[in-house]
Amino acid sequence: VWVRNFCNSLSHPLQLSQMFTKDDYQIVLKNEEMNKNHPKISDEKIIIKKIIIVSDGYDFESRHKIISELPKDIGILVVNKAYQKWKLLSTELSIDKRRPINAFVINNPYADCMNCLPSKDAKYYPTCVASNRTNYEFLKKYKGQIYNYFPSRELKFGLDSKENYYIDDYRNPICASIGLAYKFDVKKLLLLCCDDSFKEKREYSIKMKNGMYTYPHHIKCHEIIDANLYWLSNQESKEVKIADFSSGPEYNNAINLKNIEDIY
Repeated sequence: VWVRNFCNSLSHPLQLSQMFTKDDYQIVLKNEEMNKNHPKISDEKIIIKKIIIVSDGYDFESRHKIISELPKDIGILVVNKAYQKWKLLSTELSIDKRRPINAFVINNPYADCMNCLPSKDAKYYPTCVASNRTNYEFLKKYKGQIYNYFPSRELKFGLDSKENYYIDDYRNPICASIGLAYKFDVKKLLLLCCDDSFKEKREYSIKMKNGMYTYPHHIKCHEIIDANLYWLSNQESKEVKIADFSSGPEYNNAINLKNIEDIY
């Protein structure tokens, strides 16, 4: 998979890797048509210098609670099912410990995207920042504010359009969140529970150096994320500090934290 230098303004926003098969084209085009009236996140002026990207990986239930102890000027981008499981707005917490979500980032074009919707009686819907290719039925049912971002088009698929900026998302919401963090002028970035790891061996799973297990395609996702972190952390004009507290393989382009206390 070719990963573009998205931090270079001279780098044309074109995805050379083929992320969709021809069988997917009709689905993606239908989503783009149905989602075209949502406002664009690129039209908003957003500056967030410190950001946490939170997924629902291994030990999410306990690990994400540490966010309540962190400064309130940290922006929170959640992906996958972390939003469904968010416990940091509970009335059992004091007001100073509660942490709302700045944005729920999603880009799944398929029907299984519906699995990320909250329960019907949910009272909290954070702002959703979605690829314009996101499953349109999901966005129809989402009750919160929705903004679209435009993913970089593929060499062999997608319409060429004039947008303020594009996001190289590789059909991965963590990659999309990294791209958004860059656009938000991030200076410090933490990945929390951004893994698909488990303790017990399962069929077709592989064992990692940390003793946990995962599936081969998640290793590929990890490598693509790491390549995006490379560009974010190797800009000529700006220094961005990146750390990870997750249970997947270690990143080459982030400080890999071993203990939850290290987040402080």
